[in-house]
Amino acid sequence: MQEFFKIEKNIPLKVNTKEHKVMIAARIILAFTIAVISWQATIQNGIEAPPVMNGDKVLHFFAFAVLALLVDFAFPRIRFGAAKITILVFYGFAIEVVQSYLAYRSASAADLGTDILGICAYALFIPLLKRFQLYREYWKT
Repeated sequence: MQEFFKIEKNIPLKVNTKEHKVMIAARIILAFTIAVISWQATIQNGIEAPPVMNGDKVLHFFAFAVLALLVDFAFPRIRFGAAKITILVFYGFAIEVVQSYLAYRSASAADLGTDILGICAYALFIPLLKRFQLYREYWKT
């Protein structure tokens, strides 16, 4: 279980450092984003899907890619791996379960699959993101 929540840095996170401020901001934005996504997933008339084929899947993909980024930055001492991915997949699954009980919504395995693709896309983009100064400093060990 300890390997599941592998902590990369053994030093405590110091208050008022850039890393600490980014973590706090990411946690606030993450909480707001989860609230908005949960609300949108359970109301009768959510935001309009983009006018493209499978537009709702586009929303799922980007929502979970952004959630993955926010979770990664909100909990910087735990590497982006099995623990964070499992939590995000469970959240996507929970949304589908709730929607299955709503008369005006339906659960979809395709939605969950698209959520997982968004999470994987973030994981695959981490090496590219490390080229940007903000991200490079964040992942510096």
